[in-house]
Amino acid sequence: MTRPPGLLYSVDDTPPWAVLVVASLQQVAVMSNSLTYPIILAREAGLSATHMLDFVSLSMLTLGIATVLLCARSRFIGCGYLCPAGYTQIYLGPSLFAVKIGGLALAYGMIIVAGFLQLAMAPMLRRMRALLPSEIAGLVIAIVGLSLASLGLQYGLGITDRSGFEPKHLAIAGVSLVTMIVLNIWTKGYAKMFCVLIGVSVGYVASAAFGLLDITPLLPEDGLGILRLPSVEYISWHFDFTLLAPFAVVAVATTLRAMGDIANAERLNDNEWVRPRFGPLAGGVAANGLASILCGIAGTTGLNTYSAAVGLSGATGITSRVVGYGAGVAFALLSLVPAAAVGFAALPAPVIGASMFFSSAFVFIAGLQMITARLLDSRKTIVIGLSFAMAVMADVYHDLFTHVPLVLQPIFDNGLVLGTVCAVLLNLIMRIGVRQRVTMKLDAGHVNRDTIERFLTEQGGRWGARREIISRAIFGVVQVLEVVGDVPEGTVVEASFDEFNLDVRVKYKGAPLIIPERKPTPREIIASEEGERLLAGYLLRQSADRINCKAFGNVAEVQLHYDH
Repeated sequence: MTRPPGLLYSVDDTPPWAVLVVASLQQVAVMSNSLTYPIILAREAGLSATHMLDFVSLSMLTLGIATVLLCARSRFIGCGYLCPAGYTQIYLGPSLFAVKIGGLALAYGMIIVAGFLQLAMAPMLRRMRALLPSEIAGLVIAIVGLSLASLGLQYGLGITDRSGFEPKHLAIAGVSLVTMIVLNIWTKGYAKMFCVLIGVSVGYVASAAFGLLDITPLLPEDGLGILRLPSVEYISWHFDFTLLAPFAVVAVATTLRAMGDIANAERLNDNEWVRPRFGPLAGGVAANGLASILCGIAGTTGLNTYSAAVGLSGATGITSRVVGYGAGVAFALLSLVPAAAVGFAALPAPVIGASMFFSSAFVFIAGLQMITARLLDSRKTIVIGLSFAMAVMADVYHDLFTHVPLVLQPIFDNGLVLGTVCAVLLNLIMRIGVRQRVTMKLDAGHVNRDTIERFLTEQGGRWGARREIISRAIFGVVQVLEVVGDVPEGTVVEASFDEFNLDVRVKYKGAPLIIPERKPTPREIIASEEGERLLAGYLLRQSADRINCKAFGNVAEVQLHYDH
């Protein structure tokens, strides 16, 4: 793992105490934006002020525990990266429907079911790798970034319908967003690292000045104490398997989003990142499932990895997992402070919008970088382009899908879910007819680099292979043939691919190449024509991850292997 330039504290670093505390509080500030979703659920359920306080406190507690689970570095639970938790709109639609049918108890029970489904999927991710290539993970991240920008704009402008916006909201969000941008770009040190926390604080002050900070509706009749254990007496659980299909879709969508966020967190810590490792992915998805089960038991809505928090770590250059532990512990402690629950529940909408909009830029670009790192032919272009278009359409023309069948509403009600489902299905369809092993016969004569380059580039696009690997393979094949001399009659280039390996074989009539393990000396190189072949063989060994040469009678075969 190569440390990227500009990264201040990587995943295994422990920042100084002052930096750790403030960085953890900054993550808390961003993660608290996601509390909007459980608060919406509680309001739709008609909870009293006292029960609302309990609900928010329990949501904070489970959010803290979930963040620690996700960031943990262990064999079975946790991804080992700074990948905080956050409540998600993916759960909101099905949970609201469950509340209408059977109250909060039914929503809690079905959230537990969705959590168990995620736990069941975690150990099967390796077998599903063909269905979930890196470009699909990048698409998910890009859609999340777009969704964050859309929500940020809605909250920041105070848009309640399509008729207009609130000038006060625009002013507050503008001041907060400009503060974040200026500190992130034109300052250094602590101001840059804590730009979001400072911007949120400025927005809070501006909201109070404009009269938009009102906490009185959230205060219980008996007042606020200094410390308070949240009550769980109102919590119960019911199950209705007629709702299994919608919550199964939710489980798949949250799994895909978790995979994308974990891949992004991994990429932020490795300048030579090529694809996500399945150990962190499986551990992160398992932690996400366990956290959702805890949410259902504790009486709150389901959660997911929080893309905005991952984007924040990329913006500030602080990706230490210890910051995740700090944020998790902070949320757990703050859940015992009623004033903190009221403060988070009363977080002004323009401030939420500004922080979401700021983080969306880093999330969106991270997704694009993951997509464009791969070669994309027309098949892959259709998968990515149409899926992205469907995600945008679900958000822009939301009213068109309100009358779809109930079982399909969790898919069409959310742009992220619709986009990821389309991407997976289209990827399956577009794999039809794509051969994983291809062969090309070369005409005898001089080496035609253009023919070899076109052949491997076209196949790399169909496979979704990395650009760098295909370039190395082209160099290797051309070098082999140039060492052989004029291309013998009957020369064949064969390539095979899976998500982890690219193997290229060059078969020709002639003497096998000698592949030395050490670099030949200048004397050995100039001593004879064989010296040049030794040097070429050594350079081939350096360009490929593994190389071997075999002879079968008068036919030689050079095997080039590249880790993908």
